[in-house]
Amino acid sequence: MSDVGIEPTYIGKNKSLVFVVPKELFSMSAGPPEVIDRETAKIFSKYMRGTFKGFQNSRKTKYGNENNTKTKVSSDFWEKFENKAKNLNVDFISYIPINENFIFKDLKVYGKNGIILGMEMKWDDGIETAPSANCEIEVFRVYKLLGDITIVLTEFLKDQGYKSEAHHPFGGKLLYGPHVVAAGLGILGRSGLIITPEFGPRQRWSMITTDVDIPESSKQNFDELEEFCKNCGLCVKNCKGGAIYKEPIEKDSGIFTHIDRSKCINSLLKNNYCSYCLKICPPGIPSKNLRDLKK
Repeated sequence: MSDVGIEPTYIGKNKSLVFVVPKELFSMSAGPPEVIDRETAKIFSKYMRGTFKGFQNSRKTKYGNENNTKTKVSSDFWEKFENKAKNLNVDFISYIPINENFIFKDLKVYGKNGIILGMEMKWDDGIETAPSANCEIEVFRVYKLLGDITIVLTEFLKDQGYKSEAHHPFGGKLLYGPHVVAAGLGILGRSGLIITPEFGPRQRWSMITTDVDIPESSKQNFDELEEFCKNCGLCVKNCKGGAIYKEPIEKDSGIFTHIDRSKCINSLLKNNYCSYCLKICPPGIPSKNLRDLKK
């Protein structure tokens, strides 16, 4: 029996996946390095501290599942759940069985199915200003907000009797990207970020793992988006830290690495929190669409 009173559904076994939160992120100044007013610095600090707290709280949601053994749902359950999520400003919702290969090594996951949640990072006065304090405020705003919402929805499922665990957008126990792609929400871009037709790379993802029976997700045709991304390469050419590989590196068990993580973190700290890859990707620019981009 595990330390939470129930057996985990999965324990990560993939040696190529080790969960590490770079310690540099926790030492980031509450006030960005550029000259900004005190009120902006306070907002930045609020979202950053809220993100770290939410990450810690999400790891506690595994507790309280001892009596949660239900799996069946009513015919209108998921409609009500999605309405609840959308009323909390969630932009994407989809469902997928958990793929064990994408669980971080030695981490315990509770629940066999995944509920994927996504939220847009706003372009105006946010991502469009990258690299800047305003851009990173928007990034951490979504980290915090989506993280808090993920916990709220997880507790809702637990209260209904379904074993569930929250996985925060700042870092979960499993890779989100492959699950998001498998759930039919977007493609894996050359930067390693998920690209969607709606927002390009401008969204953050979280997951809820659960034993509740999930509906089948609808799939979209992304052939045009994949072709554009394959031939674009702006993220590779313009990465301020030179961190994005021209060709991704394949590790064991089908894991692909698209960036040099140490270079990315270094750029994040040296280039005003960077996030330039979120700005440079053409499908993420609201005034653009694939028809315009191909001209």
